[in-house]
Amino acid sequence: MRNYTHLSPEERTLISNYHDNGISLRSISRLIGRNPSSISRELKRNSNVLNYNPGTAHKRYLARRTRPCALDKDAALRGYVVDRLREGISPELIALRLKNFSHLEGIAYINHESIYGWLYKPSQKKQKLHKLLTQAHGKRGRRKRATRSAIKDRVSVHERPIQANDRREVGHWEADLMAFLRNSQHILVVHERVTRFTATLKLANKTAAETLKCLIAFFECLPENIVKSITFDNGGEFAKHMDLAQLMQAQTYFCDTYASWQKGGIENMNGRLRRDLPRSTNIKNMTNQDLEQITLNHNMTPRKCLAGLSPIEALAKHMNKDIIFLFSRGVALQS
Repeated sequence: MRNYTHLSPEERTLISNYHDNGISLRSISRLIGRNPSSISRELKRNSNVLNYNPGTAHKRYLARRTRPCALDKDAALRGYVVDRLREGISPELIALRLKNFSHLEGIAYINHESIYGWLYKPSQKKQKLHKLLTQAHGKRGRRKRATRSAIKDRVSVHERPIQANDRREVGHWEADLMAFLRNSQHILVVHERVTRFTATLKLANKTAAETLKCLIAFFECLPENIVKSITFDNGGEFAKHMDLAQLMQAQTYFCDTYASWQKGGIENMNGRLRRDLPRSTNIKNMTNQDLEQITLNHNMTPRKCLAGLSPIEALAKHMNKDIIFLFSRGVALQS
């Protein structure tokens, strides 16, 4: 679907000629490549008492485009809006307050879309008034977001077994990517839900094939029956999840679109890793040993949710091996 553009003087001339010759609105829309509703609206808004004149119609259009808005005409309203914006109040709340209390404030009502439109006009952009908004984006409008539901054979995280959801059983993993240097470098983070044991794997690139290769290499090094399920977000790097599921005999699950909080364990771990690996880190210049040491430090850190055990100690315990890190003496093995 193409972006909407306003009717040009040439198109208005064609509309006038076709309309005068008795051609229907739908036929006119096909002839000039416009929606029938646009033709109908144009004739209703810009026709004279007797007929539709393309020159007059275009002048009316230009007059509407250059007509000052309420905030330009009303200094009191403009001052009220700008003052509220400086106080951190959003245009939506300003409009709502005026709708309910404009008679008490002595200020005219204006809707929030008009406030946004005024803030992004060239004269206000020069004054950087849009910086008063909470988000302070340079442009207005929704950002285009890639569709994340194109991965085949996805199974919703809502179908994940209760043993995985309630952290009753070891072997349910989560996987995610961490991006660095403006999304040009990545590491793969793999996290076990019960023990919080985590692995970090450097990726040569962000492709599904590279991600699959790294996941297989990691999981094949683990003991048998410790990989029961893996939960992903909807990034295209996990598109080959069925190959992994078949090889490891494990079920794969996916979060809802843009709901990565549904795999909160790994999101929390990513936050911990960011303390040592900020986004400005050049992963390519980091040795595997350095990355492994950072990950090991986190796996050896005691956790309150594990009753004071570290992830390595918790994982060993579930594998019937008692390993305890004694901070003053090193490692103790208990029989």
